[in-house]
Amino acid sequence: MAQTTELREQAGASAGQPAEVAAGAWSKIKLVCIRSVFWTYKRGSWQYDLIVMVILAFIFLTPRSWYTPQPPPPVTGFLKNQGIVEVGRIKDSWSYFVDARLVKSRPNQKPEEAVRDILTERLQRPLTLMSVDEIRDKKDDILGYTVVVQP
Repeated sequence: MAQTTELREQAGASAGQPAEVAAGAWSKIKLVCIRSVFWTYKRGSWQYDLIVMVILAFIFLTPRSWYTPQPPPPVTGFLKNQGIVEVGRIKDSWSYFVDARLVKSRPNQKPEEAVRDILTERLQRPLTLMSVDEIRDKKDDILGYTVVVQP
């Protein structure tokens, strides 16, 4: 009877060991992650040097395309409907702001013709252009057009 009790104790001890080992390994992994995130390794240790090498590898090995400016988004249905803003009205003339992307979506036309066609389609009536002025940013890119029209 004493032998069976000893066997049960040995089996119970060996069955509990893998769980303890797994818990110990998980706590070590967690400790390494916490120390790496909060940078608690001393300078000159191999862990510190490894973290520095990972950061430098990220900086120098990332593709250049991740850091280049992306092309402007294409003209969508929302922009076609919302790219025109009525600014004001003076007597018989109306003033509108037309987004430059709408005008650029018509590459075969001059800006004045494109603005006239866009406003005619949007307002659904014939218009006479009084003036078309470009609005530019600091880099001299065209943001839009201020348009004064008469019906």
